[in-house]
Amino acid sequence: MRKFLLWGTLISMVVLMVFGSATAALGACLGCPDWPLCYGSLLPPEQNFAMLEYVHRVLAALTSVFVAGATVLAVRRYRGTFLLEAGIWLAIFLVAQIFIGGLTVILKMPFWVSISHALFALLTILAATLMLKWADNPPDKLVWAGDRDGRLSVILFVLVFLQILLGTTVRKARAGFACGQDIFLCLGQPWTGDVMLQVIHRLTGYVIFGLSIYFIFRAENKRWFTLISLLILLTGIFGALSAYSMLSPTMVTTHYTLSILTLILLFWRSIR
Repeated sequence: MRKFLLWGTLISMVVLMVFGSATAALGACLGCPDWPLCYGSLLPPEQNFAMLEYVHRVLAALTSVFVAGATVLAVRRYRGTFLLEAGIWLAIFLVAQIFIGGLTVILKMPFWVSISHALFALLTILAATLMLKWADNPPDKLVWAGDRDGRLSVILFVLVFLQILLGTTVRKARAGFACGQDIFLCLGQPWTGDVMLQVIHRLTGYVIFGLSIYFIFRAENKRWFTLISLLILLTGIFGALSAYSMLSPTMVTTHYTLSILTLILLFWRSIR
């Protein structure tokens, strides 16, 4: 039951984030122009965008149930360990994410509020990952992996975390198509403004992929870093396809989903 609850917390968070990404890619973030109601009602009107945003909110409510259960579990079972603190932070992160999500709607998606919403979503999913990994043997403090592969994973984890935030910034700044259908380095345009933001995002991706390849040769578990390299490569390919397809919601959402999966796996390996 304990593992079911923690797996449910993590999976529901992933589903919520992926569906939120799809909702944003489809331009339906303001499908319900008010919050917490939708067009002043508990139920949405029969409009596609309103239904999408409403389902996103329902998924947030479902995730809240799992998070509440995980927090209660942390308080009752993990006193004196780091998981008690993690469970409390998990709840705080989710409440902040929901509150900021509401502000995003009420204030009509201001840039920094939208970025904060994405940041707290990432922190929530990391807290859920941590609780799941340490459910059977919780330490009394946050312990990073001390072996070589663990240290290499920490480096990639930090870079991927920052890259996801950078990608979110690109999206919220509406710079996702700044380079048109150029899928490499925007060589046909001056590197200024939104184009520069997009170029930095792409260069960072190239650096992360290059490091992951290099780490294959440095690591003890070469299969692990080969898997990570393949995930990073696939993430980059779907990022390029997002540009080439003129920000197809399918390509954009797949790109984001792969980046979240990579982040979770790297964080799992980065902690003891």
